[in-house]
This record gives sequence, structure tokens and C-alpha cells, in this order.
Amino acid sequence: MEKEYDLQLEAQHYVNLINDDVTARVFERTEKIDLYEITGGSDVSSDNEVIISEGYAEKMGVNIGDKIFVGKKEYTVSGYFQRPDYLYMLKNTDDSYKNITTFFLCYLSDNEFEGLGETNCQYLVKYNQDNSREFREYIHDNYVLQSYLAAGENQRICMVDDQAILFQIASYVLLVVLPLIAVALVSIIISRKVKSEQKMIGTLTALGYKKGQLVRHYAGFAAIPGIIGGVLSAVISSLSAQSFGEMGLLDYEPLKITFSLNVVVAIIGVIVPTFMYVIAALFAVRKLLKQDTVLLLSGNAGGRKKLKHLFAGRKMSFHKKLAVRSLIGNPERTFVILMGIFLGSYIMLFGLGFFDTMKSVADNSIDRFGSFEYEYILNELLTEEKYDGEPFFVASLETEEGSSTSLLGIDSDNKYLDLKDEDGNKITVSDGCYLTSLSAMLLGVKEGEGLTLYNPLSMEEVVIQIDGIIDNTVQKAIYTSRERATEIIGLKSDVYNVIMSEKKLDIPKESLVKTITKTDMAEQFNTIFEEMEFMIYILVGLGVIICVSAIYVAVNMLVTESRGNISMLKVLGYEDKKINQIILRINHILLPIGIVLSIPAAIASGNAIFKIYVDTEGMLMTMDISLKSYIITILLTVISYFGSLVMIQRKVKRVSMVECLKNNRE
Repeated sequence: MEKEYDLQLEAQHYVNLINDDVTARVFERTEKIDLYEITGGSDVSSDNEVIISEGYAEKMGVNIGDKIFVGKKEYTVSGYFQRPDYLYMLKNTDDSYKNITTFFLCYLSDNEFEGLGETNCQYLVKYNQDNSREFREYIHDNYVLQSYLAAGENQRICMVDDQAILFQIASYVLLVVLPLIAVALVSIIISRKVKSEQKMIGTLTALGYKKGQLVRHYAGFAAIPGIIGGVLSAVISSLSAQSFGEMGLLDYEPLKITFSLNVVVAIIGVIVPTFMYVIAALFAVRKLLKQDTVLLLSGNAGGRKKLKHLFAGRKMSFHKKLAVRSLIGNPERTFVILMGIFLGSYIMLFGLGFFDTMKSVADNSIDRFGSFEYEYILNELLTEEKYDGEPFFVASLETEEGSSTSLLGIDSDNKYLDLKDEDGNKITVSDGCYLTSLSAMLLGVKEGEGLTLYNPLSMEEVVIQIDGIIDNTVQKAIYTSRERATEIIGLKSDVYNVIMSEKKLDIPKESLVKTITKTDMAEQFNTIFEEMEFMIYILVGLGVIICVSAIYVAVNMLVTESRGNISMLKVLGYEDKKINQIILRINHILLPIGIVLSIPAAIASGNAIFKIYVDTEGMLMTMDISLKSYIITILLTVISYFGSLVMIQRKVKRVSMVECLKNNRE
């Protein structure tokens, strides 16, 4: 077969040994495919030694030289190893999450393995050309093929690639898009800062400085924060690259990877912000230099004269007029404050909402699988109902591209399944074949269309007419009657291989492939939550920092540009507390606007990311933000906003009454 089909084929013998609910999967050594690599210590050299998977050893604190039970016999650990097909440590390939506390891999000496008695056997195949279909057809015609799992469908392998893609997408969203928005805000601030220098620019112009000299000077002035900030960011990124990189590998076996900052990326991180800051300064200077020098010297260049007299002559309180003129007359400053509030609230809400959605999936979406508590997957096809519970038939089909879809044949009176279409109408499987909404989206199939699939064992083509769509976003499956499902696979109509039950059944272990409980599924989701919790806190903290920073800088700019008005109010007898209310409360209206805008943005972006991850995660989640998260986000945003204003109040207090008199004299 290797010669005829240009491939490598090798038998892999193994046995599962259980001791105190801990399963050790003992492998016989292979010579060509899925070879292990010693990552610590040394390989076994005697019959009383064992090497174990490194992830389990690290998690459970097993050191080289320690004693460990493999089944009922104790061995000395001589080393650790890793296998390429077990980088993501799933006990069963259809498990939802890794298991490294009650499951590990190991190798014994050849003599010890031979003494373990009867073992399981699977065949490993590595294709040198794209002829998987022809090879499987040959195997089906000449042998009995119980199951087939492609590397692309093996979560122990592809999860590593899929999660890497997941982290890349998240990085582009959080670590590129958001900083670019922050850079845009800083660019606006720089342009405002240049505008505040108009008296100096007017003086230098009057003294004979050329436009080119002034443009170059302020371009260099704007480049300073870009260069210093970029270099500082590169240093911090380099120092933290290893620790943050390792956080992305927590789910896998301990991979010895060195993380570093790419030099090209570091250069881009300096050039892009600096370029944007310089451009902002250039535009601001060129715009000012088009104004009359007298206006520059008086500080009145570039203003919106009409807005200065907005609502003049109308019966409106002084406070309201000042607020409206400040907001409308300074759109750049208003935009910076609004974006600061929006971004801070958005990031916090997105992080908390992501966590809420995962929790909602664990609490609610598990029920989409059915109301049963136990699901027993048998290692044989039965016809007579030997056990209590609801029997049904499950088989795997695959698409032209090789992705798998489950075919579920159930009885119409199955009490554990309540199938409904997307309009909420009850579905009876005896009427035909029904595709879950998740599969319909991934496969691009609509009600009434035909779906071409293949039996992964024989590669026989099957065309299934889809009679409706089931509202189910957590399963890639086709539901139909047991008779129809077995007919598609080519078996007797009364066979089954899975049993649902609301109570624990007494089924011999040798008859089971595995047992799935809803409690186990919930615990797997809870494990995901625990590992995500730290990232959620980072997002919330980032949101607070952005909110405080943007508001502080923008309001500080407001106070700086309003020094004359503040001084005048002090001359007129206003107390500092009253001045703070007049000057600082102008932007209060932006607070609810920014928070309200962040809500649909967080929901929309969350749903978009979930759609991107749907194939990786095997389910379509919808952003589900709890009331608690809304309250926390609003409170933190409000606290950040008013905290920024409190820090600014000291600057208002330091403004002297002499300021406005000096300006008038000038």
C-alpha cells in the first residue's frame, strides 16, 4: 500500500491504564510517524522507568526521579516528552477542552509494554500526495475501517493552529486598530497645541523667519512624542514579549518557544505615529501661516468668528451659551473627549461582554444538545434495547473540503430533544432531514437545497435534501429519523450506537467509547473562564487608562485654552468651585453620549469576531452582555471621567487673576 499509494503507514498500539480515576495512555514506540521528543531528563533505560507527557508533569508537580503509578504498578520518572499529535491534550478527539489533571501519556520499555497484554491499535498514515480519497476507498473495499480522522479535523493538532489564528485576529483588533485611534487622538491634540503657539509663530514671522523654517521647527517638535513613545513602546514590548507570548501557549503542552519583537515591526511602531504627528503639525502650521501676521500676534487667527457670537442676543443663561460655544466651536477637542469616553467604555464593555457570552454559552447553550444528563457512546452497533434511556444513531460525514458534520438519527418520540426551527415551530424528524443553523451558515446551504457529503470510510457520495433549518448554533449536525440516517450510511434501520439518559446507567466499561455528562461540559467551560479571567482584567484596565488619559489631556487642553476666561471669571469674583463648574462641566453631556455609542459598537464587534471564530470554536456565539457588566462599565467610565476632572481642578486653581489683564494689555 505504501508503494502503490505513495504514503507512509504504521500501526500504533496503545493501552489505557486507570488508577484512582487517572488515565495513563501507554504507547508502543513508532519508527516513522508521530515520533516523540524527549524534552527533559532521559528516555527509559530499564523496565522500572517511565517517561510521561510534560504538561501533566508540570501541572501535577511530578519531578524527574519521582515515583508515579501507571495503572496499578509504580515506576520511576526518568524524563518528559511531547508528541506532535498531542500538543493539545484531549483524552478523546471530540472533547471540548484539554485534560491534564487526570490524563497523561507515557512510554515504558519494550519489555514492559509487551507484558501489558491486549492493546488497542490504530493506523497512522502520512500522505506524500493528495490521494486520501483513493486510499480510503481501497481500504474500505479490502478491509473493515471502523473510523477515520484527518489531521485537519483532529483537535489535538489543529487547535494549535486555530488558536494561533484567533490570537492574531485579536491582536490586530486590540493592538493595532485601537492604538491607531489613540495616535489619531494625539495628532488632534498636537494640532491644537500648535494652534496655541500662534502668538509665537506670529512673532517669529514678524522677525523674518521663513515659512519653511517654522514648518521644519514644528515638524521636529511633533516628532518628539512619536520617537520617544515609539522607542519606549519597543523597549517595553521586547521586555514583555516572552511573558505575554507564553500566555498564548497556556492551553498546549509546554512549548519551548522564544518570543521577541520583530525589528521591522519595532521600526513601524516608531515611524507610523511619528509620521502622523508630523503631518498633523505641518497642516496646523501651514494653516496658521496663511493668516495675517497681526491676527497671529493677537492670538485671534484661525478662530470661528461666527461661533464666538453664537446665541448672542438670545435669552439664555451664561453657562449654557458658554457650554454650547465651547463644544461646537472646538470640534477637535470635543471629538477627543468623546472618543476617550467611547473607547474606554467600549473596551471595558467588550471585555466583560465577551466573558458574559462564554458564561451564557455554558449555562444555556449546553441545553441545545438536549435535556439529558448522560450521553453514552457505545463501541458497537446494537439493535435490541438492552439499557434504559433513548437510543439514537450517530455517524460522521464530511464535505468536499474534508470538514466533518455529524449525522444524527433519532426517534420522533425522543423525550430529551425539543427541536425547533428559527421561527420557534416544532420540528418532527420523521418529515425529512434538518440542518442546524450553525452548519447551514458554515456550508452555505438553505432550506430546500441539496447537500453533497461523503462517507468518510468508503468515500461514497451522499446527496441529502435539506427540508428545514434547526435553531441550533452549537452543533454541526444533520438531524433526521433513525431509519433515514442508517439508510444513508448503509446499515439496518434499527441499529443505534448512542444512548441518552437523565440518570446514570449501568453499562459495562468495555462496551463504551466514552461517557459525556453535562456537568463535565460545564466544567470545561468554567476552566476556559478561569484562564480568560486575567485577559478580561487587562481589557478593563486598558479601558480605564484610555478613558482617563484621553479625558485628562483634552480637558487639560480646554483649561489651557481657557486661561483668559478663567482669569476673567476670577476678576469678576467667581470662586474656584463655581469656576470649576462653569469650565469643566461643559463636557458632561458627552459622557452619556460616549457610553451609549459604545454599547452597539461592543455588541457589533463582538458578534463579528464570533463569526470569524465560528469554524475554530465549532459554535456560533452571540454577544450577550449582562446587566451587571453594563453597570460596572458605566460606573468605571463615570469614575474615570470625574477622576480626570478632579485632577484638572488644581490647574484651574493655579490660574492667576492677572492673566486676563496681561492679555488685554498685549
